[in-house]
Formats: sequence, structure tokens, C-alpha cells
Amino acid sequence: MNRIVALLKMSIRILLRNKGFLFFLFVTPILSTMILSVKSGYSIVGDEGSGVKEIIELSSCEERAIYESDTSRFVVKVYDGAQTELSEYILNKLAATGMYSVCRCDVSHMTDEEVEEQAKKDAFDDRTGTILYLKEDFDKAVSEGKYEAAVLLFTTSDDERYELFVEDLKNSLATVNQVVGIANGDTAQALTLLNDMDNSIPEKNIVNVGGKGQRAFTDKQFSQKQNMGYAFAVITLGFIFCGVCVAHTVIEEQNNKVYTRVMLSQVTKWEYLFSKFIITIMMAVGQSIVTGVSMLFIKDIDFGMSPASFLFIIFCLGIIFGTISFVMGVLIGDVMSSNFAAFMVWNFSALLSGLYFPMDDTTTSLKAMSAIMPHRWFMDAVEMVFVGDSKAYSMVICVTAAYLIITLCLGCVGLKLKENEA
Repeated sequence: MNRIVALLKMSIRILLRNKGFLFFLFVTPILSTMILSVKSGYSIVGDEGSGVKEIIELSSCEERAIYESDTSRFVVKVYDGAQTELSEYILNKLAATGMYSVCRCDVSHMTDEEVEEQAKKDAFDDRTGTILYLKEDFDKAVSEGKYEAAVLLFTTSDDERYELFVEDLKNSLATVNQVVGIANGDTAQALTLLNDMDNSIPEKNIVNVGGKGQRAFTDKQFSQKQNMGYAFAVITLGFIFCGVCVAHTVIEEQNNKVYTRVMLSQVTKWEYLFSKFIITIMMAVGQSIVTGVSMLFIKDIDFGMSPASFLFIIFCLGIIFGTISFVMGVLIGDVMSSNFAAFMVWNFSALLSGLYFPMDDTTTSLKAMSAIMPHRWFMDAVEMVFVGDSKAYSMVICVTAAYLIITLCLGCVGLKLKENEA
């Protein structure tokens, strides 16, 4: 035990003199925490986590919706000639689906002919999925079921989501028509009934709906998951290169005959390697502590989970990638080659595990490759924590143990082969 402690002290002194190691130890955790504080571009209103979008108000119909909208959604420019509570309700329902970016302008002062001319102009000057015109007699026409007299749609693109929008619009109009009928034409009572219907179905996270193994998230959780993926990518870069720095100490000690002198003492080879493995664990602890401290100074961080859960996941991720890069560097035995290999491991792992973009709709072979990457399992753990699945932590522990066993076994085999070659 004393020999291992002596080796740890020697390695720590070497690493603390390495500016690259200190950079990745302190800077990358802070950067990853800053990423988590970045707010999504989505507008959230109502209760926290409800995922309801605001209607984007345009100052005039001349203003371009494409500049104000979320272009990842189907952009709908609305000419609101009704300006009533029912039209407001319909637009809010469409925006609440999360699939449409609804941009509204007031055209109550314009005639139908002027609106049509403006629509023709916007079809060329503005990039929208469709233009929806709510006519002046919208309330009366909807209550009577005369939808053609209530709304007018201008198609401005061949986006396939247009059909889905039309279907959602029809359903919303039909619902309003039925409720107005129940309220005997009383618009105020109809709105009360509609709001009561919406509030009676609270939005919850549901596991395994809409497809095999899929989870449903609110838009806020989806944004948190995206930020979490970017944060994992940044901090993993720190884990990888800190592990490489540990491997560099082994390579330099071999080149400078320090390793030979250590082996001539009573220290065994496995004690030497075990001391380096402990360093990688201490490195993961150190970066987790830096991350935790940075949380205290960076405001408006929204994890979607408790800070303790996030730090636990970060710590386990650090042990895996620190060990992988350490073992890989020792086996390669060259500083520059191990740096290049570490960068490639980080790059491909982040790409194939879905940190930057989802892998759900990719080919079967890419999905199989994605399942090999550690990041993929940790992102699954994040999703499980989001939906309140208590099995997430046991899964993280099992995944960490599995990757460590595989990595260390491969490292032992590789070292044995190198010894035989020597």
C-alpha cells in the first residue's frame, strides 16, 4: 500500500506540472456547465415544463415571419382578421402542439382582396409553410360549422407537414364548433368549457408511448436533453485528454528509464498500473468537483434533474473515458499517436451516440454502432431520470462496471502481447 501511495504522489506531481492537464481538468467542466445554462430558443408559457408555445406577434403583415419563427417547426403566418377570443384559442391550440411556429399579424383593417394580394407577396418574400387567414366573421362561421367562411389557407410550399397542419386545424375547428353548440352559441361559456377540458388533462411524461422504447418529453425537457448532450461532449473531451496525460506519464517514464528503476524496486507491474488507474479515478473526482463548484457561480442552470444526479453521471462517464484513453495511450506507446487516437475516439463516440443529433431514424448498422458507444447509454440514463425512472442509477453503475471490465481486460491482454513481442 505504501508503494502505491508513493507512486501516486510521484504521478500527481508530474501531472500538476502539465499545463495541458490543468487546462482540461478545470476549463472543460466549466465550459460544459456554461452550456447547461444556455436557454432554448423556444418560448415557454404557462406552468413550468408545460411545453406550451406562445403565439409570435408580428408588428404588421409586412414583417417577415421567417425572421421571428423557429425554423425547425412548420412556420404558419396568420392573418388574423377576427381578433376574437375563439381565434386566439384556436391559434394557441395549434402552437401548443409544438409542431408549428405560429406568427400572427393583425389584418382586421384590410379587405379580403388586400389580404389575398399580401399573401401572394408573402409567398415570394417570406419563407413560410402556409398562410392562414382568419376572416372577420370567424366566430359566427365556426359556430355554424361553415369552416370555408371562417378560414382561408394559402399554400406557399410543398412541405409534407402541411397536410398534418390542415388535419389539426380541422380538428380544432370541429372541437370548437361542438362546444359552442353545447353552450347554445354562448361564446364566453364555450371558452370556459374549452379551457376546463384542456386543464382536466394535465401534461405528464409518459414512458414507452408512440413507438417501441420511445419516451415522450415536454419541449423544455427536449431542450434540456440537447444541452445535456453538448455538455457531455465538452466534458468528455476533458476526460479523454486528462486520461491521455496520465498515459503520457507512463510513456515518458518508460522512455526515461524511470519505469525500469521502479521495476527494480519491490514494486510490481500491476501495482504500478493500478496506481495509474487510481489517478484516472481521482481525475474524474476532480473534474466532478470543479463542475459542482462552477454550478454555484453560474446562474440559471436548468438540468432537468438534481445536481447530485448530474454529478454522479458525470463522475461515472469520467471514469470510463479516462480509463479508455489511459489504456489506449499505454498500448500505443507514442505521445502523438495517442493524442490522435484519443481525439478520434471522442469524435466518433459523440457523433455516433446521438449527442449532436438523434440516431432514431438512422440505419440499423449505425444504430448498432451507436449502442457500443458509452455516451449512448448515459443519454438513455438522462432520459430515464427525466421521466422519473429509478432504474437509471443502477443502469449507470452496471454500464460503468461493464466498460471498465472490458477496457481493463483488453489493456491486460495488450500489455501481455507487447511483452511477448519484446
